[in-house]
Formats: sequence, structure tokens, C-alpha cells
Amino acid sequence: MAEKIMYRDVEGLFIPTSEWERFKCDLEALNRRAHDSEKQLEIVQGQAKFKLKKLARIIERKDKQIDELNKKFEMRK
Repeated sequence: MAEKIMYRDVEGLFIPTSEWERFKCDLEALNRRAHDSEKQLEIVQGQAKFKLKKLARIIERKDKQIDELNKKFEMRK
């Protein structure tokens, strides 16, 4: 555990080397997980963008089909 110490009128914390190394390892693991999560988020956002573009094309195609059917229906009247 870290201990509060006073050395030459300066207060500070003393952290044993083993505890400091464990802290650094934990911090590195958290940073890796955060980086991996960011990459995963970018992938998911890219997939969502692709799906939205695909849906937009489908909607556009269906709108054209509806317009053509409306024109045929109007011609029959």
C-alpha cells in the first residue's frame, strides 16, 4: 500500500516497486481495452454507414417503382 511520508519538509506518497509495477500493468491493460473498444466502435460505425447507404438505395429504387406504377395507373384512367 502507498504510504504518506515526509522527506525534507516535502510530503508525498511512497509506493513500493511491486505495487507500482502492478499499477502500470493494470493501466496498460485498461489502455489496450480502450483502444480495442475504439477500433470496434469504428468498425460498427462503418458497418452502420454501409447499411444506411444500402437502405437509401433500396428506398430510392422503390420510389422509382412506385412512380412508374402511378404513371401506368394514371394512363389507364
